[in-house]
Amino acid sequence: LAGLIATLAAMALGSILFRQIVSPVKRLTLAAQKVAAGDLEPRIEVKSQDEIGQLAVAFNQMAGALAHDRELRRNLIADVTHELRTPLSVLQGNLEAMLDGVLPANPKEIASLRDETALLSRLVSDLSMLSLAEAGQLKLERVPTELEALIARSIEPLRLQAESQGIHLIAEISPGLPQTNVDSDRIEQVVRNLVSNALRYTPGGGNITIRANPGAFGFIQVQVQDTGMGIAKEDLEHVFDPY
Repeated sequence: LAGLIATLAAMALGSILFRQIVSPVKRLTLAAQKVAAGDLEPRIEVKSQDEIGQLAVAFNQMAGALAHDRELRRNLIADVTHELRTPLSVLQGNLEAMLDGVLPANPKEIASLRDETALLSRLVSDLSMLSLAEAGQLKLERVPTELEALIARSIEPLRLQAESQGIHLIAEISPGLPQTNVDSDRIEQVVRNLVSNALRYTPGGGNITIRANPGAFGFIQVQVQDTGMGIAKEDLEHVFDPY
């Protein structure tokens, strides 16, 4: 009788343990297999706060992060395709027009095509840099840098464009700024991108001002300000949304 009772108790305990441990692990294993096969939809129902429950929460977070990453990559491909399509269409259309004799192959038109190729080159470079950043291979070479000279180098290639548009480029650098420990190439790119964007949206006769001033906690604050239309207040919250 005692042996029978012990056997029944062991079976009952085993059944409980199976439901609490083995069954959730089995569901988790099946869901993990689906994720490994490319299906990122499976989620595990969290029924407890113990180790199994915490494992289910971690799995759901992982699957959600993977799904979000896949969506970002899809958006990136769509965005890059959109950006590349325009200059390629311009190049193809203008070259065909030149071959047909509709468009003269004069220096002005050739310069326009050169600008489109420069845009394509920048887009490909940006894509390559983004890939390096996502792979964790984008290294920063920080060295002591004179910020005033860095800003001057950043905006000098854009002065001709600014003058052609009738826009004044102004640099206001506080005297006596200390050297900064930065990757000069990357910071130059940041400043140049900001100034390039300002040139697109500043009307003729306007100003673009680049300032560098001491900030809090020993930092240096760099600002790029233009006299363009600005961004509507209701659109500010969407500044970092893709398109």
